[in-house]
Amino acid sequence: GIADALLKDSGPQYWMNTCQAMIIGPGEPAQTLHRDGDNWSSVMQHGWPDCPELTVSMILALEDVDAAVGATRVIPGSHQWPDYERVGQPDETMPAELAAGDALIYSGKVIHGGGENGTQDRWRWALHLSFVVGWLTPEEASTQIYSAEALQNRSDRVKRLLGFSAFNPYPGRGGRLWLKNFEPW
Repeated sequence: GIADALLKDSGPQYWMNTCQAMIIGPGEPAQTLHRDGDNWSSVMQHGWPDCPELTVSMILALEDVDAAVGATRVIPGSHQWPDYERVGQPDETMPAELAAGDALIYSGKVIHGGGENGTQDRWRWALHLSFVVGWLTPEEASTQIYSAEALQNRSDRVKRLLGFSAFNPYPGRGGRLWLKNFEPW
């Protein structure tokens, strides 16, 4: 899949970082411009802009999303800016207008933010889903949301994506992360 392709050079495994409803109501201001990778800025800054890809995100429109209701605004090319500290200005952004069912997929290096909803009676309905490399801690603690029992009959992939699996970059050599009582989940 897309996350497999974008994150493959950063490690052999990844897991879900976030799964959120991104709903912007009438009159809500624009979100602060940011990079999703800023959660791990100490890693991102090393070798910027050629640092490893850490996270990949998707905004999925549940209904049509246009600039008036707060379409996510992105700064194309910001993932290659030489200065990591530069966050850009609103006038450098462009709205990612989406039809219901369309998605915006972007690198965690891209500067973006939810737009202002300038309407009086329309809502922006979208989902945000992102993945992060397996050697970093995700934004959301999925193991605190879902029980191991609820996932016992799920595939190994689902368990891994939700954090019910140890990160093991070199099977048989040690170096595992995210263990439970010194054992993989």
